[in-house]
Amino acid sequence: MKKNITTVVNFILDESGSMASIKNDVIEGFNKYIAELKKQKGNIVFTLTKFDTEGIRTPYENKAIKKVEKLTDKSYQPNAGTPLYDACVTTIERAIETKGDKAFLVAIMTDGYENSSKEHNEECLADLIKKLQTKGNWTFVFLGANQDSWATAQRLGISKGNVMDWQATPQGTNQVFSAMAMNTASFSDNVNTGESLGSSNFFNKGGNK
Repeated sequence: MKKNITTVVNFILDESGSMASIKNDVIEGFNKYIAELKKQKGNIVFTLTKFDTEGIRTPYENKAIKKVEKLTDKSYQPNAGTPLYDACVTTIERAIETKGDKAFLVAIMTDGYENSSKEHNEECLADLIKKLQTKGNWTFVFLGANQDSWATAQRLGISKGNVMDWQATPQGTNQVFSAMAMNTASFSDNVNTGESLGSSNFFNKGGNK
């Protein structure tokens, strides 16, 4: 297996109105997450997708991790509803267009249920995830609050080892980003050494398949 393969992180972040109560905690946690990834030796590129019913926004796409900007009070402003399926499918379909030898990590973070997608549904997203996971270099992670995260992820075809249920509180938000930092770093290390390009046990320090 080749070494020094790029890890492509696609982080899909809920920016709907329900996230307002933990806005500052999300900003702080996300920025700590990025800071930890910048310490890694492997080649990591990062895409951020934020979404609510007013739009799906990608502040940066396939950007070298060292150049990824921090979230701020102005760049993260929770509002409106939750078009989760539209945001996920749009992000994943754009990631598919990325060329070269790469390992893809797609992290979906939301504090609530889908309620406003117009173009895609659960079946569409689940079919896409299933198709890509068979390739061996795609890993999907679900970070859910205020719901049965295990059940949601199961319907989407995401393995239990790649699911984290978190509390939409300052402490819970800090914990989920800390867990993502540790396990994304381990995942990237596995990719960089050629040990594994995918994981069905991500929260065991980026564990291999």
